[in-house]
Amino acid sequence: MPFATRILIVEDDRFNVRLLSEVCRNLGYDSDVAMDGLAALEAVERFRPDLVLLDLMIPQLDGFGVLERLRGQPETSDLPVILVTAIQDRDARARGIELGADDFVAKPFKLAELQGRIQAALQMRTFKRQLTRDLTPPAGRVRPRALMDETTSLDAALAAARMQNTPVQVITVEFSPEGPVEVLEAVLEAAREQLPGGKSSVFLRGVRRHSMVVPLDGLATRRLAAAFHAVGATRRTALNVREPRIFWGIGPDRDAADAACTAAREAGLEPEPLT
Repeated sequence: MPFATRILIVEDDRFNVRLLSEVCRNLGYDSDVAMDGLAALEAVERFRPDLVLLDLMIPQLDGFGVLERLRGQPETSDLPVILVTAIQDRDARARGIELGADDFVAKPFKLAELQGRIQAALQMRTFKRQLTRDLTPPAGRVRPRALMDETTSLDAALAAARMQNTPVQVITVEFSPEGPVEVLEAVLEAAREQLPGGKSSVFLRGVRRHSMVVPLDGLATRRLAAAFHAVGATRRTALNVREPRIFWGIGPDRDAADAACTAAREAGLEPEPLT
């Protein structure tokens, strides 16, 4: 029989503890509670939770200290941590992300939103572990650069962008296997030149799949993706080739953008030219 998913709630307000416990229970997960930072570290060692819901303003050792210690230990370096706090200061939020928080939920939180964030964080941990197993080479061999997946970095950049309380979208682009690599390079170079973060906004997701974090709303992001596509189509024309086909997906997060990109590829649809 599989072990139940276990979540550690680190919170010193009893009312919030009840709310968070209810969220976990509704998802079918077990929960434990620690009401200060030192107790949280002890609980992590004792219960080995699958995820931590961490308030920043807690006694003994604040949430930043807890997070820093968790990330400093190999056995908890990838433990999902969601910050659940009333702190509105952007610098404090940014510090949490820099220390390795997986997500941030502001108080007062919406139950449905928090449930979704918890499930996403747990799914991401499963994905990362599976990716590590799949891409870890046999002893003595080096994993090819083309197989390195930057999903973790993408999600960290997306979380950091969300901390700024500004619109943000993800673009996923996939190139068909055929055709010259110059087309791929032209599209990615256009993205690196036009996105505010430059190279740091473009992430390798596979041999011919990349994702981009874009600080725009959905409509503006679609226009930007169409402009990038036009660069690739122009390069194909210049090279007198029909491949690679270029498929795009746009969404508020990685999963949505990936799904839209996959749907476009399966349907063989490229975007219409800009008018």
